[in-house]
Amino acid sequence: MYTLKVLLAGLFLMTGHSQKPEYRQVGHRAYQVLDTTGFYLYSYNKLVQGEKIARPTTVYYFSVKANDPVQELTLMNLEKAFAENPRFRYALEAQFRSDKDLIAYDGLLKTYKIKYVYNQSSK
Repeated sequence: MYTLKVLLAGLFLMTGHSQKPEYRQVGHRAYQVLDTTGFYLYSYNKLVQGEKIARPTTVYYFSVKANDPVQELTLMNLEKAFAENPRFRYALEAQFRSDKDLIAYDGLLKTYKIKYVYNQSSK
């Protein structure tokens, strides 16, 4: 529950309450654009089958450039997409234990942790 509150607060801070969210249409899906610094970060709400019923779940995606294919936000996909950036790949291994950690938001820096790590590795 705490993680959801942090994510919602992050989205609120990023988009502001007067801005309409941006979307990228790919096929029949409309991905909400969360951040475009360094690479594109998206979210998409879909139903995921649980033990008894399907529940709405937010799934996170990324693309290296605006028109590149949208990929699920996982450690393996990021490492493949940024193979030429070893500093970023090693930082991913050091900073994130699981795919779920990739969407952490830093309220003090007002950025996603993954974006901060990427920006630090690109200097």
